[in-house]
Amino acid sequence: MRPLIFGNGSLLVCVDERGIVRDFYYPYAGMENHGGFMRLGLYDLARKRFAWLEDWDKSQSYVREAPDLSGSAYDVSMVGETDYFSPDFGAEVAVRSMVHHERNFFLRTVTVKNTSGEPSRLRLFSSQSYHILENNFANTAVRDGPMLNHYKRDRFFIQSSRPVFDQFTTGISEWRDRQGTWKDAEDGVLEGNIVAHGTVDSTVGWTLPELPQGESAVVHFWVCVGRHFREAKEVHDWVRSRDLDSLYRESSRYWKSFSVKAQSHGHLSSYSSLPDDVRDAFSRSLLTVFCHIDRGGSIIASCDSQIKQQGADYYTYCWPRDAAWVAMALDRAGYRYLCRNTYKFFSKILDRRGFFRHKYTPAGDLGSTWHPLPMVQIDETGLPLYALYRHWLEDRNIMTISALYEPLVRPAADFLVSFIDPGTGLPQPSFDLWEERKGVYAYSCACVYAGLRSAAEMASLIGDEGARARWDSAAASVRDATIRRMYDPALGRFRRGVGDDTVDASLFAVWYLGLVPPDHPAASGTMKAVEDRLTRPDGGIARYEGDQYQGFMNSWPLCTLWLAQWYLCRGDLERGMSLIRWAISHSAKGGLMPEQVNERGEPVSVLPLAWSHSTFMTAVIEYLEAQAGRFWSPF
Repeated sequence: MRPLIFGNGSLLVCVDERGIVRDFYYPYAGMENHGGFMRLGLYDLARKRFAWLEDWDKSQSYVREAPDLSGSAYDVSMVGETDYFSPDFGAEVAVRSMVHHERNFFLRTVTVKNTSGEPSRLRLFSSQSYHILENNFANTAVRDGPMLNHYKRDRFFIQSSRPVFDQFTTGISEWRDRQGTWKDAEDGVLEGNIVAHGTVDSTVGWTLPELPQGESAVVHFWVCVGRHFREAKEVHDWVRSRDLDSLYRESSRYWKSFSVKAQSHGHLSSYSSLPDDVRDAFSRSLLTVFCHIDRGGSIIASCDSQIKQQGADYYTYCWPRDAAWVAMALDRAGYRYLCRNTYKFFSKILDRRGFFRHKYTPAGDLGSTWHPLPMVQIDETGLPLYALYRHWLEDRNIMTISALYEPLVRPAADFLVSFIDPGTGLPQPSFDLWEERKGVYAYSCACVYAGLRSAAEMASLIGDEGARARWDSAAASVRDATIRRMYDPALGRFRRGVGDDTVDASLFAVWYLGLVPPDHPAASGTMKAVEDRLTRPDGGIARYEGDQYQGFMNSWPLCTLWLAQWYLCRGDLERGMSLIRWAISHSAKGGLMPEQVNERGEPVSVLPLAWSHSTFMTAVIEYLEAQAGRFWSPF
């Protein structure tokens, strides 16, 4: 789990549930994870005993900020805090952390308080291991005056502090019987080795002034990142010249100002009427989604790398499907400028034959896969076209559509047409939304329909009437064939797919993407089955009947919020809000939402999941629209 994350589009840092910094992504949000660990320890010089803080009792959250006098923003912060408690050790430690919104550095401020009944002399340690370029070989760690630097090739990390550390060492870690310099800290004195190379780590320490009972000492520690020493050093010099406490205030003000746009946007004009917990969660979702967006346009699924412990891969890829849903939420929240790069990114990664493959790295390279060639999930080609059309509805900038028409819209729409089986009128078999089975599924058909309808609308915008007619006709064919082949009047609902009667939460797409209108009996029958068959004891909604992914029919915030959107579309605001609040109550303390929740109410799989947060944003927007008498319409 990663209950605290901080990012600016180039540098993304994640802290785990024990307060250890685990992920250090640079220069892409979600790629090149240079993190190994960054952990804190405390040594009592009088009693000669040591403790790693992750072993203490702790609480984690984002720092809560009061609203401005103007009321322009509520409780928005990208500053995290981990508080450690140990009555036995006689100390409390508070750690504030942030990534600067423009400059690539990570700042931690550690406040150590003496809670024993007598004066104490303590020494604070920070130990760090970087897996630069995602491995720990051929790295160098070297002390350079007030800095302790790690580097390899074109990745440079400068560590420094105020006050300057008075203890330091570098050494070999994770190699044969060498555990690392963190072991050297446990006797309270570092040996002062200046340089090490290979599989290296480093530890620095600060001897704190004598602290009377109840008094505190403060240490600021920062890590500046660049492609070479000069770039990192420029950032370091800028940080060193600043009042470091003011950086936290500036960060809070920046993210408050960032969030004002959402609260002044048309869809959220009555934002102030929302309950406090919903406003909190919306703001946290907005900032969490932002952390997953790379400046080049990629949007990764999750920054939580812990998932690799259950397999050999991560969620730090851009799935075109996930990215499209996230982009639609941002568009509706008023952040169209963030999405423009995502649509450009789509045009760059589209296969020359007109389809998107399974997933991509944030740099745009083909991601790993478990799918055989050609790695097609056809919903991932249809949905980006629909997202681009929804972007047009929010932005009304014909230049965007014109610029993306030839490299994205035309080839993708033509591929969708070519993918339709002329014998059935349905798309050919491909992997489903959950990437577990190959076949013809209602969710995928809805995405193909929405993509073709959207392409036809965009063709009309620029006067390509031949393409408009061709794509409109294909969309109608898919719609009619899907209703004919997958709606079962005897069941009173849609099947998941051809020959597959499983009740699946993804069937929400048949009305949400316009295959049938929301007031159609097929839509209400389908959603009734979803609620009746997939509601779990905790009130959440499972993915589908019999789901066994990381537990039996775990609740998914994503699927629960789809049901909320259904009730909001039907005008039942009370039920919709109760499901929105379910997602809040099953988030981590700091407000981050997981992919799944098990029967004990614990986060499962990754925390956070960007798609969970973007769907929460969408549900809140649709709640406010329904409150104003405006209900969802896909076109």
